[in-house]
Amino acid sequence: MQRLSLFLLWAITAFVALNPCLGQNDRPTVGLVLTGGGARGAAHVGVIQALEESHIPIDFVVGTSVGALVGGYYASGWTPQAMKALLSTPEFQSRVSGKPLDPYEFSTDFGSPGIFSIHLGTAQSGVKGHLISSLPLDWALMQELAPASSAAGANFDSLMVPFRCVGSDVLAKTDTVFSQGYLPELIRASISFPFYMRPVWMEGRPIYDGGLYNNRPVDVMVEEFDPDIILISGTESAISNFESDALITQIEALVMQHNVVDAPHLARTFEIISELESGTLDFDKVDQACAAGYSSGLEFVASNGDKLPVEGSMESISAKRSAFLSTLSAFDVSEIEVAGLGEHQQVYAEGLLRFEKKKGIADALKKRMFFLEANAFIGRVFPRAKLNDDAFKVQIDVVEERSLKFTVGGGASSQPLSMGHAALQYTHFGRIPKVAKLSGSLGTLYSDLGLGIAFHHAGKLPWVVEPLFNIRRWNYTRDLVGFLQEIRPTFFNSSELEWGSRFTLPSSTRSALQLSVLGIQSLDRTYSNWLFSSSDPLNEDSFVGSVIGLNWFHEGRNHRQFPTAGSRFQIGGQFHGGNYASAFTPEDALDTRDSVNKDLRFFRGLAQFETYMSITERLVFGVKAEGRISSETLRTTHRGSLAQAVSYSPMPGSKAVFLEHFRGYNFGAVAAVVDWTVLNGIHLRSEIHLFKATKGIVSGDKGPRLDSAIPSFWMGGIHVWKELPIGPISAGIEYYKSERSPLFFEVLLGYRLFQRSARR
Repeated sequence: MQRLSLFLLWAITAFVALNPCLGQNDRPTVGLVLTGGGARGAAHVGVIQALEESHIPIDFVVGTSVGALVGGYYASGWTPQAMKALLSTPEFQSRVSGKPLDPYEFSTDFGSPGIFSIHLGTAQSGVKGHLISSLPLDWALMQELAPASSAAGANFDSLMVPFRCVGSDVLAKTDTVFSQGYLPELIRASISFPFYMRPVWMEGRPIYDGGLYNNRPVDVMVEEFDPDIILISGTESAISNFESDALITQIEALVMQHNVVDAPHLARTFEIISELESGTLDFDKVDQACAAGYSSGLEFVASNGDKLPVEGSMESISAKRSAFLSTLSAFDVSEIEVAGLGEHQQVYAEGLLRFEKKKGIADALKKRMFFLEANAFIGRVFPRAKLNDDAFKVQIDVVEERSLKFTVGGGASSQPLSMGHAALQYTHFGRIPKVAKLSGSLGTLYSDLGLGIAFHHAGKLPWVVEPLFNIRRWNYTRDLVGFLQEIRPTFFNSSELEWGSRFTLPSSTRSALQLSVLGIQSLDRTYSNWLFSSSDPLNEDSFVGSVIGLNWFHEGRNHRQFPTAGSRFQIGGQFHGGNYASAFTPEDALDTRDSVNKDLRFFRGLAQFETYMSITERLVFGVKAEGRISSETLRTTHRGSLAQAVSYSPMPGSKAVFLEHFRGYNFGAVAAVVDWTVLNGIHLRSEIHLFKATKGIVSGDKGPRLDSAIPSFWMGGIHVWKELPIGPISAGIEYYKSERSPLFFEVLLGYRLFQRSARR
């Protein structure tokens, strides 16, 4: 009898050990299926939180598309609270938009009015087939999930919760289920929505979004785990959304397959449907989706609690998570390897990364990788991490950019001030990487044409040398009456010709030291009097000479026209030398015409500062300051002196009008900015600027003179604006103290940004 008892005890123990379905206290096992749905998938986080707080166990997870993303993080030990906190951060918005939080000025033309670009040509023929860069997301997945993937030995059954990831093999026209492998890459494959994000290539086959062939993978849950109870968290689009005219929604309606649960599994299958109004790409509404999922989860448990097993306590769930997390290694980088490029190209890429083991901090490498992808020669950067002893080796797959890039942009204004912009860029990624660029802008106020060829060198001391040739023209009218009304005559016309070269030496990923050696030829045509007719003689002031400048700048703002985060600094100086000539009609002798011809030498120095800080989640406060010093002297006429002086024009409207009191040779200016996010990305922005010249340029009885008793002047503006995929749209009113036309109102779509001018 004693032997029989021992045998029965052994048999029961072995049976329990070999049958995970009997788990704790022989309770039924629970599998959670997470569907696709883009931004709506944030509801999955709320559902999981509700289940955990209700002590409902989750023994298995299967996810497709965004469900694979949420499920992979949960299976890797992330709490729903941690995932929910991530959804509310700018870092998350960076991942889903494909835009790094900080711009990289050394590799991008932050001052360009370009809005939309397409890449063409090279061996990869045709147009680039995806909208966003996946690097912000790829890096995050690697940094946050590679430790769990390594701890599990690339076996998804060994994660905190056994997990399956569903992707789509579009060549085989079927879904594919991943139970092992490099977790970050497989999750990235499962969320690669067509046209929005580049697919992941595996064994020569592109793997796309799992929802294309199996958006509700209940069959995968049954085949892989066969739990006693199946819970489905559903976030698919409503049928009415298929009638939307949004491109991504139409694609979703065409390609996503919403599988029906087979009849044999219906009895043990429960659905948790979250009522959501957001669309596939409404990532600014993820907080609402998460809250809706939490509410739906609690309602589901309240209605079906008697049919669901209950874990002993939250402590048992936490203990399980803590035990798994204790096996993870910290994400420290000990080595990198660049792959996918030719010999000289690889040397160039490694020079931009500038990785050294003693500086192997993950965040530092992250910034250098964004800096690398921002480079004109680099099309895509994809990182993978593998645990090597106690730190990770990161392999960086790099793909060369297509050689042709076409950019369009500019701004459409309610005033007669619209401007179009286009640029064509060609890159050659050889022993000496080169970028040739032809750009042009055309408008009633401003037009330009630019040509440059930049030669790049990377290494411990990377640099760029760029020969260039630029033409610019400004036309300021006497008054701006309004939309579709008569335009007053031009009273100031200015043209510039500029040639030479710039030498740029980066001091970090967002700052650089730049030396300019340029030839310049300018011609200003102005009227002596404000009230003039087209028959009155024009004053002409010309300058032919050279400009040598040295400037250090740092560009870290998040937007080009209405920044709300980051900082900008610039300090430097220029030496101007050449011949100044003037042909003018004296104001007291309108029947005569005089001329002046003389050599001119002067120095200009500048310092600019701009920074923004968040007061609350919606309220931002900004500070600006600018100072100018110069040794230059007055020109022959009052208007010509103003035309040659530097202008202070910090707001979009102030760039479009000729402000007499905000120009000078030596001046200082300070400003305060308040930007309030009102609703759905709509901002209300107010700013006020105080300007003071040490000596103002005024008109005297015998010509222009400098007046040290000139008062301070101020300008202010209120703008309502929103950042759109086609650039910012704004409606604003600006006021300029003591100007002839002090009020300026405009609705502007796009940018009012001009080429940098050595003269201005």
